[in-house]
Amino acid sequence: MPHQKKRKRQNPGRFLNMLILIFIILVVFEGRLLINIFQKESLPSLVDSQINELLTDTRAKVPETENTLETTAPVPMTETQAPDVPTNPSIVPEQSTPVDDTYFADAVFIGDSRMEGFRNQSGITQGQFLTGIGMNVNNIFTQKYIHLYNEQITVYQALINTQYKKVYIMLGTNDLGEPDFDAFKENYRLCLSEIKKLLPQDTLIYVINVAYVEEAKIEDTSYVNNQNIEIVNQKILELCEEEGYYYLNVNEVLSDGNHSLIEGATSDGVHMYDTYCKIWLDYLRTHYVSETDPSAGEEESSSESETQTESTPETSPEAS
Repeated sequence: MPHQKKRKRQNPGRFLNMLILIFIILVVFEGRLLINIFQKESLPSLVDSQINELLTDTRAKVPETENTLETTAPVPMTETQAPDVPTNPSIVPEQSTPVDDTYFADAVFIGDSRMEGFRNQSGITQGQFLTGIGMNVNNIFTQKYIHLYNEQITVYQALINTQYKKVYIMLGTNDLGEPDFDAFKENYRLCLSEIKKLLPQDTLIYVINVAYVEEAKIEDTSYVNNQNIEIVNQKILELCEEEGYYYLNVNEVLSDGNHSLIEGATSDGVHMYDTYCKIWLDYLRTHYVSETDPSAGEEESSSESETQTESTPETSPEAS
């Protein structure tokens, strides 16, 4: 009888241990899976939570000095850091002390119907006015706008043998239809030059720029519009720079901030109500050529005003 080899008997305990280990692993894995399912926590939310934990740890590690940078107020610009603001010596700056109407006692105001409206509605009590409806830089010395001595005369004739020490002139509204604004500038140059010849050498010549209009109230804006006014005012400013006249920018106080006259300032888009004429007057009272003492010579101005009143005929309201 042949000899049979005995099979090696396997250890049942080891096999059982392996089954138990596999069972434990499956239980743990499936348990976590079931927990996640019951908590309805998806993979993206797990990722988000882990990222938040990471960021929290990172913020905790940021030095305290870095955190303070976020809440520190910005350092204000010093004078050396401030951007350059272009200045123009021809533009009359605002003065800290306003003058009263005695400053205008030796002044003459020349202009069109807008200047006439200023005379009638601003409340100004001093100064002479030579105004006329439709006055412009082309006809100021040929059109007989001024009513004096029971007759009509030109502005040029009305200025002869006068001693005005200040001139306030506002022209340009009736020149907005000028096809060539360079020609307007040269005509205005001639106009101011002739006025200067007729008056004392030390007379101050203030050139008031053209006030904006309310385009919505103007029937024909083909040329009476704020775009043309800005071009004309630029020409006026250039002229003042070249000839040494003083430029008064009334649009500083009459503009709505959007290159237009304040809404509701006029009835027809051009001629201003009394409220805005008073604003205009207040602007003139605070914008003048500064002297050593702005109040000096008030008595002299008053005496000159009396002399001026006797020697210089007043303009008739019919001028406009």
